[in-house]
Amino acid sequence: MKSMCARMVGRYRLGMAALWLAGAAGPSLAQPYVFAPASAFGYDGWVAGWMSNRPPGTLTQDWYPGSGEDSVGATPVSGPTHDTTFLSSTGAQRFGTGLSASPDPTFPDFQVISGLATNTAAAAMLAGQYIDFPFTTGTMQYADATASAALFYVNAAFTAKRWNLNGNLHPRAFGYAAYIVDAGGNPVGEPIQQVDDVSTVAGDGFQVVRAPDGPGPGIVLQPGTPYALRFYLYRTPANSDNKASWDDTLFTMSRQTLAEIVVNASAVSAVPAGAQNNYSYSFSVYNNGPDATTALVSDPLPAAANGATASWSCTLQPSGAPCASPSGTGPLSAVAQPLASGQTAVYTVSWSGPGITAASTHTVTALPAPGSPTDPIVSNNTAELPLSPPTITAVDDAVTLATHTSSAATAVAANDSGSNGQVDPASLSLATPPAAGSVSCEAGICSFVPPAGGLTSPVSYQYKVCLAAPNQTVCTTATVRVSALQPAAVPPTPTPVPTAGAYSLSLLALLLGTLGIHRQRRRR
Repeated sequence: MKSMCARMVGRYRLGMAALWLAGAAGPSLAQPYVFAPASAFGYDGWVAGWMSNRPPGTLTQDWYPGSGEDSVGATPVSGPTHDTTFLSSTGAQRFGTGLSASPDPTFPDFQVISGLATNTAAAAMLAGQYIDFPFTTGTMQYADATASAALFYVNAAFTAKRWNLNGNLHPRAFGYAAYIVDAGGNPVGEPIQQVDDVSTVAGDGFQVVRAPDGPGPGIVLQPGTPYALRFYLYRTPANSDNKASWDDTLFTMSRQTLAEIVVNASAVSAVPAGAQNNYSYSFSVYNNGPDATTALVSDPLPAAANGATASWSCTLQPSGAPCASPSGTGPLSAVAQPLASGQTAVYTVSWSGPGITAASTHTVTALPAPGSPTDPIVSNNTAELPLSPPTITAVDDAVTLATHTSSAATAVAANDSGSNGQVDPASLSLATPPAAGSVSCEAGICSFVPPAGGLTSPVSYQYKVCLAAPNQTVCTTATVRVSALQPAAVPPTPTPVPTAGAYSLSLLALLLGTLGIHRQRRRR
């Protein structure tokens, strides 16, 4: 037998359309939220329907309007068909303590729940007697593949009034209290609906458990988190068999839309061009998603550029296509630029003007346009661009002459550098001469000539170098240390040591002999 959805599709279309359109109207449509995608019947928001009854007596989340796999006919659909953007996973129905379900013997496309042991909602909650439908919310990813904090919302919930069908032959002496619960079974917010006696609810269509609203804040759910739509079941005084009847159960969702706008900027560069500098910088406006947005881009331009004709251009990356406003002159004031998730608008600004004499900083900004998704991180909506006066850095040099009488030409300006300006080798001049020898400087090279007789000890001199026009007044000095290899020293001639001749040796021998004879006579 077909499920209730198949038998009631006509009523479903008419009834749900009226409820949904009524709930969706109003100011909430302007808020930065979005429903689940359009359903098969053209109504947004539907994400989950437990309604297969296959095998009989069960409800498996295998259908939602828009899935294209309506649960009708003899063949069950294969696996869950939930919208994974909103629900990362779902599970089959679950029962609390003491409850069980079996197919109705006459109408096996729905189930009879047995084991009701309490007669109030509070007692059913204490006893843990419920039927629930588990699901885990999805997680929206930023363009950089990190998880976003986008919230999800349950907006509407419905269950089939099976108790009123087939001449009221089904168990109908029961009540329910509906909640969204977390993984520990704790209610999320207030009860959605409590009906103490379903037999007092007229009609045979769908029971509106939570009226449609949104998109936007309904029951707030965290991303990537397990929950369940839970109905605590209990008896009415007329209940004599401890049973209840249950069938198709559905709910709708919406989610928060987010778009993280990130602004980055380069430093301002300056390139001499005759009597002026050509200035330029770039900044980027990146949408890290997860949703598309429209950024309002503002750049007041540096103070030094406001008196000149500044021009700007914009391209989209990675496509290279032109931006919505591809170019212009003067400051940018809240220029609207749509950006898909992961897309970047790159702005390049340039102007010509005199050299900068004082440091300054200006700020570029990109903010969400009205009606655009919320930006969860506002601290990166701006970037500061420093504009600094030109500077020059000269590096000291060391020179060793090949000999103490050799000259040396040194490219002293080769290792000097400028910021926001270029070193002008032609500006090189001698600032402080050496203590010995002479120096001449021109065209980036200083030549040292040792004094007459050669360089006998190290000396140093200083040179001055400047930036090129229009920054020619920006100058500095550096030191060049000069030493020389000295000639090898000549060792002194040694003083001769006198030696004894043959005559002296003969006299010495005679003396020693005489002394020996004298000693012999004394012993006698």
